[in-house]
Amino acid sequence: MRTMPLVCLTFAVAFALAAPAAALDINSFRAQHHRHALSHSAALAGAAYEHAHSMAARSRLDHANFRSRIANMGGGVHAENVAYGCESQDCAIRMWSRSGGHRRNMLRGDVSAYGIASARGANGRHYWVLELGN
Repeated sequence: MRTMPLVCLTFAVAFALAAPAAALDINSFRAQHHRHALSHSAALAGAAYEHAHSMAARSRLDHANFRSRIANMGGGVHAENVAYGCESQDCAIRMWSRSGGHRRNMLRGDVSAYGIASARGANGRHYWVLELGN
């Protein structure tokens, strides 16, 4: 009977090793790459929310009217990542991290704030928008 605790311990260790990595958000991704943390911006989050819902309503992934959408946010640098298909923010961040242009946006040193949002379309897809700016 001494082997039973060892078997349970072995199972527990194997299960712990197979556990998924911690959820990834924009600032944890940036920290992994030695970039400063970004502040959450209600204005950028609102812009992300509106564009995510616009894409979901149209079942279309795009950067439509990006320049006019950010014009009301003042000068400075702005960037936008869009995606669809992910059920979680972690998935969207990981997807963008594997795409050169999206990854560059997330690691920009000339932005200080972000906003992120998603919306589900009638087609069942989640549409994600990450807005970056100053």
